[in-house]
Amino acid sequence: MMQKTVLAFVISALIPSVQAAQLGDDPATLIEKNNVYYRIEADGSYLASNEVQLLLREERALQQEGQQYIYLNKQLDQLVSLEAYTLKADGRKVPVTPEQIKTQADPVSSNAPMFNDGEYKVIVFPDLAVGDRAYFKYSRKRQPVFPGYFTSTTLPEFNPHKESTAIFDVPDSLALKVEAHGYVAVPALAAKGRKVYEWRYGLKPKDRIEAGSVAYIDYGDRLQVSTFKDYAELAKAYEQGVAEKAKPTPKLTALAKELTQGVSDARSKAMILSDWVRQNIRYVAIYLGRGGVVPHAAEDVLSNRYGDCKDHTTLLEALLAAVDIDSTTALINNNNSYRLPEVPVVGAFNHAITYIPSLDLYTDSTAAALGAGFLGPGERGKSVLLTKSGHLARTPALQKSEAQSQMQFVLQESGAAQLMGTQKLLGWGAELNRYVFRNMPETEQANMVKNLLLRSGLKGEGTLVLDADRTQRDQQGLTFKAQIESYAAFPGPVGMPTLSSLSGGVADAITSYLPEPVRTQPFPCSSGKATEEASYVLPNNVKVVSMPKPVKLEDRYFLYNASYKLEGQKVSVKRELEVKSIGQVVCMPADFEAMLPSLKTMLRDAKSQIIVEGI
Repeated sequence: MMQKTVLAFVISALIPSVQAAQLGDDPATLIEKNNVYYRIEADGSYLASNEVQLLLREERALQQEGQQYIYLNKQLDQLVSLEAYTLKADGRKVPVTPEQIKTQADPVSSNAPMFNDGEYKVIVFPDLAVGDRAYFKYSRKRQPVFPGYFTSTTLPEFNPHKESTAIFDVPDSLALKVEAHGYVAVPALAAKGRKVYEWRYGLKPKDRIEAGSVAYIDYGDRLQVSTFKDYAELAKAYEQGVAEKAKPTPKLTALAKELTQGVSDARSKAMILSDWVRQNIRYVAIYLGRGGVVPHAAEDVLSNRYGDCKDHTTLLEALLAAVDIDSTTALINNNNSYRLPEVPVVGAFNHAITYIPSLDLYTDSTAAALGAGFLGPGERGKSVLLTKSGHLARTPALQKSEAQSQMQFVLQESGAAQLMGTQKLLGWGAELNRYVFRNMPETEQANMVKNLLLRSGLKGEGTLVLDADRTQRDQQGLTFKAQIESYAAFPGPVGMPTLSSLSGGVADAITSYLPEPVRTQPFPCSSGKATEEASYVLPNNVKVVSMPKPVKLEDRYFLYNASYKLEGQKVSVKRELEVKSIGQVVCMPADFEAMLPSLKTMLRDAKSQIIVEGI
């Protein structure tokens, strides 16, 4: 949480707030049937037969469920059969005609360019009203992503269920490993060299997903199955598609040596090459056939100047090898899932980064806004699968994360104020801010201070400039100034806010922990430091009636100091916050309960006021 807020008020206006809470089971739709039967072959291919029946109990369900989507990969999937109809409340069936089954391309990703050969069959149900049922049944054949292996992850929909089963018909040559939570196993059946396994969903109500919690799959109901013996076997299958493509060619070797000419230190070479790939190879998501798990050859990626995460790691591996630095792809989940399943499923990983064993260094060359050697918030403290060795490892949980800011408000008799300030960012936020500024339209830059003031409830105009010094890759300074129309309603008496940063500082860091008054689900932990100093110079005809009391607290999670000092007509405010590392990246509800008293104390201080009045 602190990673998103405490580092830099410059970018905080551009970073989304904590993910909103999701409601629990939606009663508008009752899932009367949601059954799937997999017949899996020895080569990992399978035939999946699905049957779904939905009872639409409220009007809003018509919009939500009136169209149903079946995803198909055009190279891997074949739709074998499809039947659908509206079952009216009086028992009549209204068939879905071929004209009411549309084909829709998979939407382009909103976060990055994408090449994708996926498509959806869209079933548009006719004559649908409250009290009716939408029924559809279909079968599809799929070729294996990894030949000889099968994995599957099943999560329940957030609606009440009446019947939900998953059946896996597996040849004796494949051993099925299972992790089930909320799903009840039925005794397996054996017949003609095959075994049939069945799980039935427990049909229990699901609580809403709390704002800022870890992914539902980490703690909720799930059914995950795999024929991989272990994660090492999954790594071996992935590496078979990589090894030859990551070998350095003469062209790649020449480039690597040119970029690192005159550099003898291995870590410096690795940083140079990672940054070069980050800055010169455009990230494009590619999901064509088995392209979701098989990268392009490194030299092809270089020639194209674009590629997905697998292409990035393959190219960087080749460049590093050209200067005698061994590296490996590290498969990772970079969203808000922190738990690795007990069974090796492909869906546990959605991203690939680079690990350099000799330097014990992780780097993500797809992260355009992060310098080499830094990881994004969703990549820290995560389990990774190192594909060359097959070993499971963990990325560092700690990463330098600090901000230091100073502000001065000079108030006028009218209540208006002049603001001047500086801030220094230390750690991963330095390059992030440089990236944001490089890619921000001039109109947004011109209005940045204005918008930051508005976030603090103030109206005004100003400018912000990044320091030109780039000698320290993990440091970035900036200066800002503004004219505020009204900071205090003199002559008063009036309460004047004790802002020590405009946005994204201590106050926002504290608030980010409090989107929920009570927690029942795990949530990500973080660490970082911020120091903020602000001074308020008052007009001679204004006196201070009272000031907030100093605050000093320390517990397992936080170190916080706040002090207030009056010297003549100047009030000085200083706040220091350290969010401590507690040796884990996921906190539990008991942690939140223990944090709450300190959070409330710190929030009360951050919202405190100086009481002033005219003389």
